[in-house]
Amino acid sequence: MEKSRTKNSIKNFKTGMIMEILNKIMIFIVRTVFIKTLNIEYLGVNGLFTNILTILSFAELGIGTAIIFNMYKPVANNDIIKIKSYMNLYKKSYTIIGIIVFLLGLLVLPFMGVLIEDAPNINENINFIYILFLINTSISYFYIYKKSIISAYQQERVINNITSIFYLLKSIFEILFLLITKNYIIYLILEIIFTLLQNISISLKADKMFPFLKEQSDENLSKEEKVSIFKNVKALIVYKFGSIIMFGTDNIILTTMINVSTVGLCSNYTMIINSVKSIILAALNGITASVGNLNASNDNIKKKDIFYQITFINFWIFGFCAVALIVLLNPFIEIWLGKKYIMDFGISIALAISFFIEGMRNPCYTYRITLGLFEKGKITPYIGTIANITLSILLCRKFGAIGIFIATSIAQLVSYSWIDPYLIHKYAFKSSVIKYIKKYLIYCVVFVFSIIVTKFIVRFIEIAGLLGIIVKGLIVLVIPNLIYLISFYKTEEFRNLKNSFSNQLAKSDK
Repeated sequence: MEKSRTKNSIKNFKTGMIMEILNKIMIFIVRTVFIKTLNIEYLGVNGLFTNILTILSFAELGIGTAIIFNMYKPVANNDIIKIKSYMNLYKKSYTIIGIIVFLLGLLVLPFMGVLIEDAPNINENINFIYILFLINTSISYFYIYKKSIISAYQQERVINNITSIFYLLKSIFEILFLLITKNYIIYLILEIIFTLLQNISISLKADKMFPFLKEQSDENLSKEEKVSIFKNVKALIVYKFGSIIMFGTDNIILTTMINVSTVGLCSNYTMIINSVKSIILAALNGITASVGNLNASNDNIKKKDIFYQITFINFWIFGFCAVALIVLLNPFIEIWLGKKYIMDFGISIALAISFFIEGMRNPCYTYRITLGLFEKGKITPYIGTIANITLSILLCRKFGAIGIFIATSIAQLVSYSWIDPYLIHKYAFKSSVIKYIKKYLIYCVVFVFSIIVTKFIVRFIEIAGLLGIIVKGLIVLVIPNLIYLISFYKTEEFRNLKNSFSNQLAKSDK
């Protein structure tokens, strides 16, 4: 079982990383063509409506996670009847969710004038654009429920492959039609078409991998099982809705308190950061099902050791990438789009720090959902939501756009960043959280030190253009990693990580 978990994790890591890198290359190409053929206000509208519909999609937030969690055990036991019962519930739930999201989305239309006070400089009707966004979001819930069984069987790479193929095709069509027509509506229609085709393809692939899904099943979950699932769903909706408010309201507040053009400028920064984040998470999320499989056992010592190992890996990866973003974001955007698209350096710092803090939360979130701790810590989302919205408004008035991103970091630190690890240690590891807090503080100190040292050295690089980015990139590649190596090479986590890599290299040579 241990070998199976490791083998699947490695395969998911490789395919997740490769496919995400290819996808992000296409994102940059599409974004470049988008900016060259349409104006900055289209970017702002794009970011605003994406945020609105992310919030409206909260109805889905608990169903998938709760059902996948409940499927780990029947998958491990190869209990086909039980798996089919969960899939039937998943199908019904997602159909209802798609309808609910569409109806909730329609209720936003009368308030469009409040959300966007100053009409953006675009040719198309703003309400029609929003409806196309809404259709794309709603149809994403149809046919996609079978994705869960592929994930539960630790075959995430299959989903990665299909998603990447369709994203590549979509990107090619979008580039061609933007260059030929310069029409935003056609761009949005292509989004809808490929969302639907991708979901249907994943559904057909699941049927081929698991033929029993096509068999008629009259077996339903017991009342107790449904009550248990929806109890977890209720807790997850509250929990994850708080996360959506944490990151999904930035563009709405930017639009209402500043303007839609600022949203467009910020969206270039967040697109780059989100691209980096999704590449990392695609690789790391390959181990989620394996962690779920491990957490189905009773080996608390093993669970705890793996948790600290994953936390260390997340620190190193997100810490290094955050330093790179701080140093390279503005120079990269200047070369990519031009000086008029550059924002204050403080934006880069605030976004990169928020990126790091969110990345450090990833192991806690993975363990929380795979351990089934859905009902614990109900107050966490309320603390995060209230802190984020309140601080965003106050700090935006004082510092502008940078204040909103600083508020997001503070809101994470006062809520999820300490409550989740406390719950995991209390209910799963049966131990004190003090060890985690000490390690977290050490990681943060080393991270800040790496920023200061790297930024200090880069100050002496006066080379401009592409060569300047390459030189600065080489410095970023060396300095933070060297600092992390010196700081942690004697730790248990580093030794375990080195041994794991050594073992894998030894196996690959055979």
